[in-house]
Amino acid sequence: MQYYSDKSNDNAAKVFFVFFQMLMLLIVYGFVYSSFVAVKMAVAKYDLTFMTYLPEIIALAGYPVVVFKTLKMFKQGKRVRAIAWMMAWASVIIVALYAHLLQRIPA
Repeated sequence: MQYYSDKSNDNAAKVFFVFFQMLMLLIVYGFVYSSFVAVKMAVAKYDLTFMTYLPEIIALAGYPVVVFKTLKMFKQGKRVRAIAWMMAWASVIIVALYAHLLQRIPA
């Protein structure tokens, strides 16, 4: 007879959360890469400085910090909050990059 164990469910939840984090990291980095390419074209066309890349560099370095903090939050038992924070920061970064591109590339 097999007994129910919360430990195996916790381990499985951690594995699913880590896969979800990797997926979100790939999505955010896809947008960061696209922003780098667009800013590179804008720098070449409009003679902008290298400081135009600053929001992309901040997003590139900042999102792994969010991933680490949400993993700590998840391990503390705040699972829904960790997922919400990770999704929220991903959307904030994507919208901020889009707004940055709208400022740099005239329509």
